Amino acid sequence: MKLIQCNDEIRRYRNEVCYTQEYMATRLGITQSTYQRIEAGEIKISMDRLIEISRILDKPVELFLRNKDRLIPSIELINVNKREWQLMLNALTQQENRIKELEAKVLRKDKKIEELKYQLGLSQVSTQQKRQD
Repeated sequence: MKLIQCNDEIRRYRNEVCYTQEYMATRLGITQSTYQRIEAGEIKISMDRLIEISRILDKPVELFLRNKDRLIPSIELINVNKREWQLMLNALTQQENRIKELEAKVLRKDKKIEELKYQLGLSQVSTQQKRQD
């Protein structure tokens, strides 16, 4: 079984989601001391353990793997976890809805302007007719 060392990435992504080493250790069923040694690079982990860690951190396992100090190309295209993706979709949907609301409001205002112009046009004609009489 090939053992992997990706301690820097594990620490970085753990800190990103604000999990403690104690929390990670508990989720993995190991002691905090053992987990600390993983992050310190003293212990290499199996691919199964890395997959477990990636699931806890909600990150693709590819993010933790390095190829000559370069991230694997497939993940360079997009690096967004599920929560971030859902938040972006929600924000986009909200913006689209707001745009539709504003477009409808502009349309109502345009109609009102046309009505007022029409009424103004009729009143000007009436005023001119009264002056002629």
